[in-house]
Amino acid sequence: MTHPDIDKVKDIVISLLPDEKHRVICLSLFLQALNKANSYGNNKWGVHYRSDGIRLLVGSLIVFTIHKNGIWLALDKQLLDGEKDKRNSLDKSELWQWDDGEWSEYKAVPSMNGYYFPSSRDLETWPIIRDFHFEFIRKVANKYEWLNFKSQSKPVPELLDYLNNELGQSVPSPNYGNTPEDNIFSDSNAIQDIEEFKIAHKELTETVHEAIVQSRIGQGIFRDNLKKYWGEKCAITGCELVKTLKASHIKPWRSSNNIERLDVYNGLLLIPNLDSAFDYGYISFDNEGKIIISSSLKENDKIKLGINSELRIRKIEEDHTKYLEYHRQNIFK
Repeated sequence: MTHPDIDKVKDIVISLLPDEKHRVICLSLFLQALNKANSYGNNKWGVHYRSDGIRLLVGSLIVFTIHKNGIWLALDKQLLDGEKDKRNSLDKSELWQWDDGEWSEYKAVPSMNGYYFPSSRDLETWPIIRDFHFEFIRKVANKYEWLNFKSQSKPVPELLDYLNNELGQSVPSPNYGNTPEDNIFSDSNAIQDIEEFKIAHKELTETVHEAIVQSRIGQGIFRDNLKKYWGEKCAITGCELVKTLKASHIKPWRSSNNIERLDVYNGLLLIPNLDSAFDYGYISFDNEGKIIISSSLKENDKIKLGINSELRIRKIEEDHTKYLEYHRQNIFK
């Protein structure tokens, strides 16, 4: 059954790509990239559209965007550095232009990004770009276990329906293993519960408010969300004894607003010794997930707590970084 919003997608695409032949070329390349992402798992990717572009996301990164009259793509930096001749070909091509703006590169998965201006006569440039682009998609898919949760909560099946109709080709659909109402970002009711509890119990002091809300409302939801996010394993060690794992806020509950208190990216599921060391600031983590150990923690205590310089968070997404920065600046000793 055709999605009722498909005409909206069609109008946006035509406004971006008014020439029919050019439009078919761009959409076909978009579908190639989408199929490549899907080959690594249908929970890894998502598509979105706005008036200024059609986007393919893998994990937490935008990898392909159709802009007005052209395409923006992320290319694998390591492969580019290793294949100088092909990179030089891109440098000389009139169909390729390196992005020198805000999105010129990614650091989480090293890339060099740019704009491709496809032509029906192009037999050389796209195969070069495709190899570098597909290698980047592979590495992103390997880094991230699934599509960013916030992107999961905004599915756009109408775009996939449009691609199917426009190209006459089979288009895969993503599957994140849960329904929108079960999505861990559907926390608006919990936030409302927190506010209503405070209003209904004005006679309690702020300290008591916070303690009751944390124990009765927030912490249970937060822990459940972290269990889903981390696959019921410790975020550092991978320990699967889930009953012993602690739901640890990166930016403490007392310092967070209600959105931050329930944000899955503001939390780590940790074994008890790491949870306590993290809460008291004896350890922290950089934006790549590598452990930072306080100089105040004695060598003998490190050994007894199982803390060493090899520990790291098993996966990091961009939305974690603001909380980790807060922890390093305000909690870490």
